[in-house]
Amino acid sequence: MFAESSPPLSWDREHAYTRDAIELYYEAGSGSPLSKTEYLRHLLEGTAGALAESIIEEEKDASVSITDSASAGKVSVRWVKVNEKKTLHDVLRQPNFVIPGIPVVYVVSKSSSFYEKFKDGKWVPPP
Repeated sequence: MFAESSPPLSWDREHAYTRDAIELYYEAGSGSPLSKTEYLRHLLEGTAGALAESIIEEEKDASVSITDSASAGKVSVRWVKVNEKKTLHDVLRQPNFVIPGIPVVYVVSKSSSFYEKFKDGKWVPPP
């Protein structure tokens, strides 16, 4: 989609989203990671193992401490520029990249009027 040889995007009338003009970002610190129990429940969904009521009991204490630190204002949300030389696997495994169900990467054009607003922290994604 953004290869050097790709034709202009049909919806990009201003040609702001060219390969040399885009930057990729993810939002760090915007949520809490899943507990091991929640993670296992998602992995086992639709299998016989999904019926297990209590997989890992000690996770209750861990999830409380994560929630408490987030509500105490210790977690700060910030945009992290993606190193495009890294693999998607390397990016997704960053400890501050909390995946809210699906990985979310923002493609921002340095040539757009939106770019300065985004970089100055004057934009937040919709809830």
